[in-house]
Amino acid sequence: MGIDVIDQAILKELQVDGRVSWRELGERVGLSAPAARDRVKALERDGVITGYQVQVDPAKIGLPIRAIIRLSETVNAWSGDRSTATRVDDVVADLPEVLECHRVTGAESHVMRVLVASTGHLEEVLEAVWPFAGTVTNIVTSTSVPRRPPPVTFAP
Repeated sequence: MGIDVIDQAILKELQVDGRVSWRELGERVGLSAPAARDRVKALERDGVITGYQVQVDPAKIGLPIRAIIRLSETVNAWSGDRSTATRVDDVVADLPEVLECHRVTGAESHVMRVLVASTGHLEEVLEAVWPFAGTVTNIVTSTSVPRRPPPVTFAP
């Protein structure tokens, strides 16, 4: 499926306000409300739009500490038929504090972002992964570029 300039404009608008009405969206991108709706539905059907989310201030729900944790697999990387990376994946998938976790290249095997209530809570998260990986943890003190949506303007 090709993404044209109208689709790009729709994606930009929805990334700013995912609750915009069909009428308003259409006006912003030069389409009628039904045409805007049809375009959005096609983008959803084709898997370009994968969902809609509410943004929440973590501190206001009791999770004021953000941390970035880099994991390095332990020397014994294999246990039976499962790699340490797979075991790390399984452990972090079950931790609600983990916002995202990526397998990466370089000295570390994984990088993850977490939200926790306290340093003691952070230690509990770390203790869950220590059997499988060493960690280097950075507590976020401020955010110069907040999470933002990916750019949707592409070269033709």
